[in-house]
Amino acid sequence: MRILNNKKALAVFIVPALLLYTLILFVPMAQSLYYSLLDWNGIGKPTFIGLQNFIKLFHDRVFLIAARNNLLYILQVVSMQLLCGFFVAVLLLYLKHGRGFIQTVYYIPSVITVIAIAQLFRSFYSIEPVGLFNKIRMLFGAEPIAFLSNFDTVLPAVAAVEGWQYIGIYMLIFYAALSSIPRDIEEAARIDGATELQLLLRIRIPQIKNVIGLSFILSFVGALRGFAAPMSLTRGGPNNQSEILATYMFKKAFTSQMLGYGSAIALIIAALSCVCVILISRYADEEERS
Repeated sequence: MRILNNKKALAVFIVPALLLYTLILFVPMAQSLYYSLLDWNGIGKPTFIGLQNFIKLFHDRVFLIAARNNLLYILQVVSMQLLCGFFVAVLLLYLKHGRGFIQTVYYIPSVITVIAIAQLFRSFYSIEPVGLFNKIRMLFGAEPIAFLSNFDTVLPAVAAVEGWQYIGIYMLIFYAALSSIPRDIEEAARIDGATELQLLLRIRIPQIKNVIGLSFILSFVGALRGFAAPMSLTRGGPNNQSEILATYMFKKAFTSQMLGYGSAIALIIAALSCVCVILISRYADEEERS
């Protein structure tokens, strides 16, 4: 404990990490802020235009579509990851054998590159040759559909890739939290006549409320920064129906060579992430105090 009271010793540990964090995070953010004030293609001479890129954003139809799609994308990804992860974690509590095997099977997708997972889902969505999902539809007498070309299905189909991939991470987080609940509390509730559903809703979920809140923040920010799956599967198509902020930023910055405009979109994404995390954290703190 003496080392915690020694400011020089603390500085030895903190300063290198702080410098590295500044170099990796704050310097690129400062550069993006500077670029967002320019009309620049990344090669020629930049022209300072102030806040014109940000003003232009809110009159950009595709940007507004991407923002709407991003909200829907986040809702689908977060719901899939947290609900499915929690459901599997609860089931593992009642499993007597093979628990480690099931945890491994669910966790493996999270360590595989997103591009590989996206290509796997592309084959599942395929209509020619008929993919797995269309074969399931045909078993029930439904016609095959082009999941990645249909306006109504393309965004859920793309969101399902990231949602499914990281279920295993949240399963492990929830399972660890549920396993740490003192058994005497659960046994006391059972003696008082609580059913398993009441035990879940009134004992287990309230006990891991902070873990659920943290998982929500992690999942939310991860979905807000989603990029690889939609870019690999559809590149924002068809007709911008699967366009999200990250893919639109990439296209503007590196395909259209509008680096200043792309940097403005990147800053919007970063600002939204920070604001959402702060609001969610404050809500969680208020809930904990109450």
